[in-house]
Amino acid sequence: MKNFAFTSYLLPPNSYLLLGYYGFGNLGDELLLLACIKILNERGINNEKITVLSNNPEETQKNFDVKAVNRWKIFEVIKALRKSEFLILGGGGLFQDSTSIKSCVYYWAVVRLAKFLGVKISALGQSIGPLNSKIAKILTANALRLCEKVHVRDKNSFNIAKNFGCKNLILGSDLVMTLNNTSYLLPPNSCLLINLRPCENLESFIKIIAPHVKNFDGEKIGAALSEDDKKILLSHKKILGIEKIKLIKNFNDAQNLWASASSCVGMRLHFGVLSRIFQRPVALMPYDIKVKEFAEQSNIPVIINEWHEPSMPLQISDCDTICP
Repeated sequence: MKNFAFTSYLLPPNSYLLLGYYGFGNLGDELLLLACIKILNERGINNEKITVLSNNPEETQKNFDVKAVNRWKIFEVIKALRKSEFLILGGGGLFQDSTSIKSCVYYWAVVRLAKFLGVKISALGQSIGPLNSKIAKILTANALRLCEKVHVRDKNSFNIAKNFGCKNLILGSDLVMTLNNTSYLLPPNSCLLINLRPCENLESFIKIIAPHVKNFDGEKIGAALSEDDKKILLSHKKILGIEKIKLIKNFNDAQNLWASASSCVGMRLHFGVLSRIFQRPVALMPYDIKVKEFAEQSNIPVIINEWHEPSMPLQISDCDTICP
């Protein structure tokens, strides 16, 4: 997966500024940042030319060996933009209003500021939506139309961006897939990984999977990709028969945990992505359309109204990087 189409226009400028949901302690978004840095490094852009807008700049600098500034301090953001040639929206569901419109407002504002300062803008590995309000749709469309390239990771987002009139639109895969390496594949032990996250249909999902998870003949480990996941897993530990819960903080943690897994059942998109990277049988509970589309793209069974046994996802290859 070295030949992502969007890398062809990433030529070494003076500086890149990366913007995403970074520094909030969510593993999926931290893996997206790791993937962005790796992609840029492969294009000859060293870490000295990369700056990240982060909720926790000290932690980001420590973990990724790049410059980081506080995303909430407007003068720091302006200073970082003035030093940058490119602003990269680096993966994830940045434009959505499922919980609040604040996310759309924030990312739109930074994009508009970048445009005002003459910074080139590109969006990589994006999911778009849900966009329930009219203002969210207007802000998202306006921001994405200012991007020179818009790379999305699912067909639903592609169709939304197309309807918005986005130019240079690319349909591809989640950026974390670029972290694939066959050296990570290890013989599994008899262990089931379970991932849960907050959502409206959580109890319905629990009711479906509980009998099957409890009857699993082997160790059952809760795989938390965030503190919110950990709290949910703790509150359902007894009903699912989970022996222990592990909070995964980085890619090495994930590698070590998935090495022991013989099967995986979870909700988060990047739980599914990691299961595909490490080639472990998996079934996903699609709380969001992005999870459902990833499952379909990866030949992974989904648990909606009834139980489905985890199965081996498709292997990662260049052919599914960009969809026809």
